[in-house]
Amino acid sequence: MTVIEQLKHEAELLTEPLAQEVLDFLLFVRRRRAAGWPPGFFEETAGAWQGEPLERSPQGEQEQRLELVK
Repeated sequence: MTVIEQLKHEAELLTEPLAQEVLDFLLFVRRRRAAGWPPGFFEETAGAWQGEPLERSPQGEQEQRLELVK
């Protein structure tokens, strides 16, 4: 089954209000993807930090977790 077929199948099981939310989300994603990054975004932001050098603080000791049992 293709992804499109799976989407159609799942859509048939949704209530109307939930189907509207899913549609709104899909349309939002499509518009956002089509819009891409604003012109000049990377030229204006990449390497543009003017403050103190950024440093990563020490992360401390790694948490000890229980061993997973199969």
